[in-house]
Amino acid sequence: MDHSEEFVWLADGDEAEVSVVAPDEGTARAAFERASFVARLPGAVSPVYVAATPRKAGCAAVSTTHAAPDIVSVPSRSVLLVADTPVGNLGVPRDEVMNEVLRVGLPELSVLRLNAAGVGRMCGFGGEAAAEDGLIEEEDLAFLTPLSGDPDTLGRRAVSAGEREWNGRVEIKLYEVGDILDSEGAESLGLEAGMLAVEVGAGAGELGRISTSLHRERISARVESGEFDSSGDLPAAPLETEEARDFLSASRAAANFTDGRAALVVYALRRALREMAGRLDVRAAWRVGGVGGTEGFVVHRRRFAEAGEGDVLVSDGVVAGGVGTMYANAPPFGEYLEDGRWLWEEAGLLGRWVDLDFLGGEG
Repeated sequence: MDHSEEFVWLADGDEAEVSVVAPDEGTARAAFERASFVARLPGAVSPVYVAATPRKAGCAAVSTTHAAPDIVSVPSRSVLLVADTPVGNLGVPRDEVMNEVLRVGLPELSVLRLNAAGVGRMCGFGGEAAAEDGLIEEEDLAFLTPLSGDPDTLGRRAVSAGEREWNGRVEIKLYEVGDILDSEGAESLGLEAGMLAVEVGAGAGELGRISTSLHRERISARVESGEFDSSGDLPAAPLETEEARDFLSASRAAANFTDGRAALVVYALRRALREMAGRLDVRAAWRVGGVGGTEGFVVHRRRFAEAGEGDVLVSDGVVAGGVGTMYANAPPFGEYLEDGRWLWEEAGLLGRWVDLDFLGGEG
């Protein structure tokens, strides 16, 4: 591996160069070993981007010819909510805020259940279906724009899993807005020091895993028969084939499903906390995993968030703005260096806007 610049290492893969961002060479080498198979993607565009900390790693890879399920992580949706109430005015001690939120908020998640038809609607229309069901307000739709996914490509088992998954595991993290590092960015989000902020994460779970496995099996069968020219340990389908189109459509349908699940959590928290915390407004939303791109190329995301220039996400307790690198992706996990610098900012992947002080979290 070549140490090309601070926190960046380069290495050659089979089909593409790999660029690794990491805090040190040991972490970079370990991440390259885990992600080197991605560089065997047919039609890969150099470089394949990898970002790693000692705890987590993700990657983004573009192909102009093929789609490969093994490079894509199951889609999830994250949302940042901000209350119009300072943490100090909640009437609850700081170390008890999370327990109070869980006590009054989680029972609300069972208010709406979905049958197979309802899961199909969410997979087809995402936030728009959630709005029709009264889960989100009109102004929230700008944060949950649906993708062109077809629920029929998911498979029956995946849709059945979606019925069970709808009210299943979510992630809720509470913060107090801390240091303002970019006043213009913070102002654009309406963030002020001391306010209560909530990060919500909802994944496609078994629906996404079962569907991905189904399409991997379909593509692998064509590879083994010799119809697709691809490595057996990285099955990939040419973009013009039905197998590739169905896989991409299923991945986008699963991403729409996560939008509906995230909307349900927002609905539940707003109902439960309106007396305690006042109004909760959506200030940012970002997708993790899944696929991106337009006709002629596919962006494969593995544990990376979609984040173009100026797009906002929370990365390990930091509200950050994207700078458009790594095919408009960024890591939603973070790493502070020993001298207090933030790895992704130093490497030019994200810009810090606001530091958040963690109050508690629960899955």
